[in-house]
Amino acid sequence: MAKKIVKMKSLSTNVRYIKARQRVTHFLLTALWHVAPHTTQNIILKRFFKPISHPLTPLESQYLENGTPFHIQVHGNDIRCWKWGSGPGILFVHGWNGRGVNFACFFEPLINAGYSVLAYDAPAHGESEGQFTNYFELSDTVRSFFDPSHGFNIKAIIAHSIGASAVINCISKEKPSVDAALIAPALKLTEILFNSFNHHGVPEMVYRPLVAEMEAQFGYDVHQDNPYVLAKTISTKMLIVHDKDDRTIPYMDSKILSGKTDHVYLHTTEGLGHKRILKDDAVVDFVTAYIFNGQIQRDEQLRRKK
Repeated sequence: MAKKIVKMKSLSTNVRYIKARQRVTHFLLTALWHVAPHTTQNIILKRFFKPISHPLTPLESQYLENGTPFHIQVHGNDIRCWKWGSGPGILFVHGWNGRGVNFACFFEPLINAGYSVLAYDAPAHGESEGQFTNYFELSDTVRSFFDPSHGFNIKAIIAHSIGASAVINCISKEKPSVDAALIAPALKLTEILFNSFNHHGVPEMVYRPLVAEMEAQFGYDVHQDNPYVLAKTISTKMLIVHDKDDRTIPYMDSKILSGKTDHVYLHTTEGLGHKRILKDDAVVDFVTAYIFNGQIQRDEQLRRKK
């Protein structure tokens, strides 16, 4: 009983501390906004839209050394890309603070099955150019791979987190004939972003104009292009793999979406969280089997049409 009381007091203290910090941040940013709005926006950009780099694993480094590098241009930024293997393309789209080679555990079975693997570092990530980035620019990066002039011949996409959000946006706009496997997708991205602003005490008068500028720059709408909204309007079959213990992206969003739509299938895991799910052998086997089966079905449909 005593331990329970101590724990409750500790939680109460943490809540009071968080609320106090929110009030202080809100007050300081509000004051700075009235004096120097440009400086205030730069602070928000650095805090919320500037990715953090993480070291590569030995396996990831090995793949980068052996891959064939190339690049594409997205909004004036040089996007570094790599290709392994030959044959129809499987595009990998990483999440925030990630890199394309984070999917290294998936590469070997796909390459051995006769596919080429395509991965890239998103704007402001890894070796690609850019200081800041956002969901809109990430979406345009995915869409660039379906530009006919590039000739990538992409048959499937495997994506993680906000990368999966960008894939949903791409599919809704480009309508490619691909199989999509989305791992821990950030479906209610608008809510996640705005809740994060509010949690950290960012005033609405500061973040609303900043988001509006991004909408105008990239030609998207933060509400209409919310992945959860788009996912319900597209007919492409999608596999979602999400862990019940994911503390970064709510599992329930994926569960609710799959229950409301016939084209979304949910595969649930436990104990893997948000990032370890990319290195789990069972997940790799399940996702690659889904890709293989989807391609077999498409080949059979084409054969029947002939």
